[in-house]
Amino acid sequence: MRKLLTASLAVIGIGFSGLASADYFANVYTCKLKDDVEMDAVQEANSKWLKFVNSRVEGGGISSSVGTAVVGDFEMFIFVDRYPSLTAWAATQELLDSDAGDEVDDLFEDLSDCSKNRLWKFEDTK
Repeated sequence: MRKLLTASLAVIGIGFSGLASADYFANVYTCKLKDDVEMDAVQEANSKWLKFVNSRVEGGGISSSVGTAVVGDFEMFIFVDRYPSLTAWAATQELLDSDAGDEVDDLFEDLSDCSKNRLWKFEDTK
């Protein structure tokens, strides 16, 4: 499910893969839990997803977090997947488009609906 939102961005990411040095990139998904799903199930699926991508993307270094609301809409949550480079991000998208990637991506199918995502570039303030 998450890959559907980013498949076309992978092609763009490959073209810009040389832009990063100490910068990093974060793919942020806005999601909603499906009925009768607990956040623990999302965390468990995300942990499996993270181990999968780090074991198959050269260099690894990918991290992922699940953010939940402290105030506001408690049904919404976000995934923040952090990549050390656009090359790592693009390699992850290519991996998730494979048959093996379909299996890990399907972990989220019954847990959440992700309606939006953005790829962000972060630069440290000096």
